[in-house]
Amino acid sequence: MGISISPSTFRIEPHQSMTPKVYTNDELQQLKKEPTKISVEGDVYRSSSANFKKLTLDELQHEKFAVNTSKHTYITHSDGSTDDLNQLVAIRDPMGTGEVLTFDLSKKTIDSLKEKFGDSNNFFERKDGVLRLNGAAENFVAGWMKDIRQNRNYDKADTDRNGRIEGDEAQSLTIGFERQRDYDYLGKKVVQVNAAMGANYQSLDRTPDAHHLFETDTTYHRNITTSQYTEFENTVEKELDHTLQMDANLDGTVTLAEGLSDEFGSNYRQQIIDNTQEFHEDLLEDHAELNDESRLQNYDIGLYSILSKDNEKTQQEVFHQQGLYLKEQMSQNPDFLSGMSTLNTFDANNAKIDMYG
Repeated sequence: MGISISPSTFRIEPHQSMTPKVYTNDELQQLKKEPTKISVEGDVYRSSSANFKKLTLDELQHEKFAVNTSKHTYITHSDGSTDDLNQLVAIRDPMGTGEVLTFDLSKKTIDSLKEKFGDSNNFFERKDGVLRLNGAAENFVAGWMKDIRQNRNYDKADTDRNGRIEGDEAQSLTIGFERQRDYDYLGKKVVQVNAAMGANYQSLDRTPDAHHLFETDTTYHRNITTSQYTEFENTVEKELDHTLQMDANLDGTVTLAEGLSDEFGSNYRQQIIDNTQEFHEDLLEDHAELNDESRLQNYDIGLYSILSKDNEKTQQEVFHQQGLYLKEQMSQNPDFLSGMSTLNTFDANNAKIDMYG
């Protein structure tokens, strides 16, 4: 005898949003007039801790280390002259090797760092032109480098050890994150959009929004409400500069808001509102019964999740068993599907699930 499994049992359920409070009629009329509000919450990245002892001026003046100029970039003019595009900076290796690392940072980033940490001997200009970071500035930059190399897996992803993340190596980067969206609405009007995050530091090869990076699909367009990774660079040094610019207030956290602003522009909030309003209008076309102006309601679009390989394998096995059971029931009773919805019927007939749909 086959096991009994409901077709909806193993669908991923979104988190339950708070039910909007009850408003008086006057309050509802006021909500109709107000602009749509939006909340964007969650942290994409957090810097790791670095606690190097601050060097004295004498120690900085006598410090010796090899200066790596191989990654230094210049602007070359038609007359053959060059100007520094970036500046070489130096910090101690946050991975504990004891080495002093030299690499490029953009002048824009350095100016921001100096504005934030520009006192107490935190920046030392060496005679060889290298800007030696010290104190709070060194620890701050080193913390972000450690996050990139360790938490985002840049070191291990670079399997050929050429200093660049190329091709399928990016699949091993742990820069993916889950997205959640729900909204409050009053009839046709979206009153408030809540954009949030689930788990972060997820493997990019498990991230649905990143699959286009490893395929030949050139028609894919990133959606601001479903994007599950920030734009990223292919070397530790370039991603460090990128991260320092995303962390606009230099507080050691790249928020979802900062990540979206970096890629989609400063009007990213309005883009989310417009996208949600369009979604809501389509929803009401299919479900007219939801168009109720007498009360504030909430619609939970759900969680754009990231499944581990083990969870995916488990779900595929569950749906395989479910499919076998449903096919067995249909062979015994042709009217078995008559009470199911269109979606459930489709699932039953196909006996499979698109894990990344």
